[in-house]
Amino acid sequence: MLAISIDPPSESVKMNSLLRGAFPLLSDPDLKVADAYGMGVHFGREAMAAMGYVIIDGQRRLRHREIDPLFGDHYERILAVLTAP
Repeated sequence: MLAISIDPPSESVKMNSLLRGAFPLLSDPDLKVADAYGMGVHFGREAMAAMGYVIIDGQRRLRHREIDPLFGDHYERILAVLTAP
């Protein structure tokens, strides 16, 4: 498991420290990864990543994508998707 943020690397390092390195936190300030997995939101020249999660299998295929600003509160749903056959 890893997290991806659109914050610059310097901010990601700070956040990872606050999370005590529980999982890798990568920086995607250009939204290349977010866009690749359908999580980029674009408003003309402005862009941001949608809050939510994607589950990608070992062959880099998208298994599940969900935009959910409260995904941290819905961890049971994420676990159900992860453990589904």
